[in-house]
Amino acid sequence: MRHFLLHLHERASTRIKAMRIRLRGANLQGRIDHNIWYLYVEVFWAAMLSAAASFNATYAVRLGASNAMIGWLTSVPALLAVFLLVPSARFLERKTQRAPWIWGSLFIARLGYGLIAILPWLITGYRAEAVVGLLIAISIPSTFFAAGFNPLLADVVPERDRARVFANRNIIAGITIALLTFLAGKWLEAAANIRWATFPANYQIVYIVGFLASVLSSIYLLKIRVPESKVIARSPRQKVSLTQLKAMFGENRSFARIILNTLLFGFGEWLISPLYIIFFLRHLNATDGWVGLNSTLANIGAIVGYAFWQRVIYKLGDSRTLLITIPLSASYAFLVSLFPNLTAILVWGVLINIINPGVNLSHFNILLKLSPEDRRASYIAFYSSIMNVGAFIGPLIGVALSKTLDIRLLLIIGGSIRLLGALMFHVFPVQRVTSNG
Repeated sequence: MRHFLLHLHERASTRIKAMRIRLRGANLQGRIDHNIWYLYVEVFWAAMLSAAASFNATYAVRLGASNAMIGWLTSVPALLAVFLLVPSARFLERKTQRAPWIWGSLFIARLGYGLIAILPWLITGYRAEAVVGLLIAISIPSTFFAAGFNPLLADVVPERDRARVFANRNIIAGITIALLTFLAGKWLEAAANIRWATFPANYQIVYIVGFLASVLSSIYLLKIRVPESKVIARSPRQKVSLTQLKAMFGENRSFARIILNTLLFGFGEWLISPLYIIFFLRHLNATDGWVGLNSTLANIGAIVGYAFWQRVIYKLGDSRTLLITIPLSASYAFLVSLFPNLTAILVWGVLINIINPGVNLSHFNILLKLSPEDRRASYIAFYSSIMNVGAFIGPLIGVALSKTLDIRLLLIIGGSIRLLGALMFHVFPVQRVTSNG
């Protein structure tokens, strides 16, 4: 009898343990599904502000911003990121509860757009300078947010779901931005015939709608259940030195390679990025409606791209997908330069934005895998800081060269540098990964 009772007890204990494991698994999966749902909901509202922000450079040009000021919109935020990203990441790595800091910095940045909306009511002179200055100031809390958001996504979305979730978020944002930029472009043109909505009131209304939607996005972000983060013990006086960086790169050669390859690839784009809108508006005489339509079609291309490439990544893996797509992504500058027609450029925008999601998804997944989990925030911050050095220098050089060289020639130069960087991923590949990432 005693052995029989012991046997029953063991069987009951085994069943209880199995039930507890299933319950923990169900709770974990429930939390993951909860987080994914709110990541989808919040990005819908956030995309409304992104749609408004897609007119930032156009708004500045309409207010009278110079070519140099348009270059500053890209280069100065990048310079600020160089100095802020790593300290921000190290600050967050000392916090077990990082989400409040991340969400708070994002909300402060979004408040800046609310101020942009009412700025013409507050000042009458130097409006272009004020808007450009405010957009640059917004980049400070945005940089703090960027230092923590990508590592946080890795904490709340398991690796097996990342490609799908990131792609779906971009699809949701793309659909929303595509529709709203088209409508906003039509509105900006039509408002010229409405007495109470003439410039700059037409742009103010676009920014007000975007800001209010971003408030809803922030509310939904607060509903995401973020687990406590690992805290790294450090001496208060510990600083990052070149020796430490060299050691980090030596221990992780694939991480060093992805930095060097991406820096060259990105520099070709940063060199010419502020020249596109200048070329479209001042050389090809594009209207606000065309700018909105261009953004709409580009986002439709991205929607198709994210839906397509997430399936390709599942079958081929991140590395192979990156090697296929990254040379193709360098073609846009060549196409715009060689076929400078506004209708043709709409087509080029669709095509390149079908390709780019393949680069973005595969590259981002590889970057996360090459970053140690306990140092992910710092690794990504180091990576982003180095990229932002190029993003600061490139636009300044591009705008300076545009004073003496034809913009079409500069587009070819930038495209060539970008293509060279893409080929670096073939010559010096990063770490190979399995077909499922």
